[in-house]
Amino acid sequence: MSIVQLAQKGVNGALRPLGIQVTRTRSSDPAVQPFLPARKTIAAAKRAGLPVGDYLDRYSAEPEATARAVQALLRIGGLGNEVERVCEIGPGSGRYAEKVIAALQPSSYEIYETAVDWLPHLRTSLPNVVVRPADGRTLSSTASESVDLVQAHKLFVYIPFVASVGYMEEMARVVKPGGIVAFDIVTEDCLDEKATQTWLAENAMIYRVTPRAWTIDLLARRGLTLLGSHFEALSGASTELLVFRKP
Repeated sequence: MSIVQLAQKGVNGALRPLGIQVTRTRSSDPAVQPFLPARKTIAAAKRAGLPVGDYLDRYSAEPEATARAVQALLRIGGLGNEVERVCEIGPGSGRYAEKVIAALQPSSYEIYETAVDWLPHLRTSLPNVVVRPADGRTLSSTASESVDLVQAHKLFVYIPFVASVGYMEEMARVVKPGGIVAFDIVTEDCLDEKATQTWLAENAMIYRVTPRAWTIDLLARRGLTLLGSHFEALSGASTELLVFRKP
């Protein structure tokens, strides 16, 4: 069984009681693990009578998990309506983007998304969205020190470590002085007994663990200061949202 098949088996095992199955989405990035396909996910949300973001919260985390994460980001980062440009890596369904846009009303919202089947939904649901060409590694279409907030949610927990590190370097490059960098990772502080026993029971490690102290040190060497963090629910585990500022 391949790594992709093993990861898919683990995810589906966790979601089986909810009657949901993950299949491979269309993506231009060969390193992307299985993610929820747009058409089937949107259809399932409609059948449940829920917005897509609420539907995803209910089975991949817990109700209102996205809203709480965005509230924590805004609070820790001290963000308000001074934010003009936002960049998000891997917005997927757009559930975080919708809440960030509603709160901050930026004039421009750039996205890098390799799962092309989600792009039509993102173009119609996100105000002022600017879709950038995504290569799965860089933010090549975004100028250095040009955005007030650059973020990624529920992305680095799945993709290869080297891809996450590359994106962290790019986030440090594109954020303005005084701007905010935010992303969540599975740190050693997320590795409680419940999480590890869930992974053992499923015989699959579906999340990527990233060292917390190493990550903070890396971004400190790029001039970023950690402001705080917030733990978020994740199916079978938890993830830690880290919020940094470039002085």
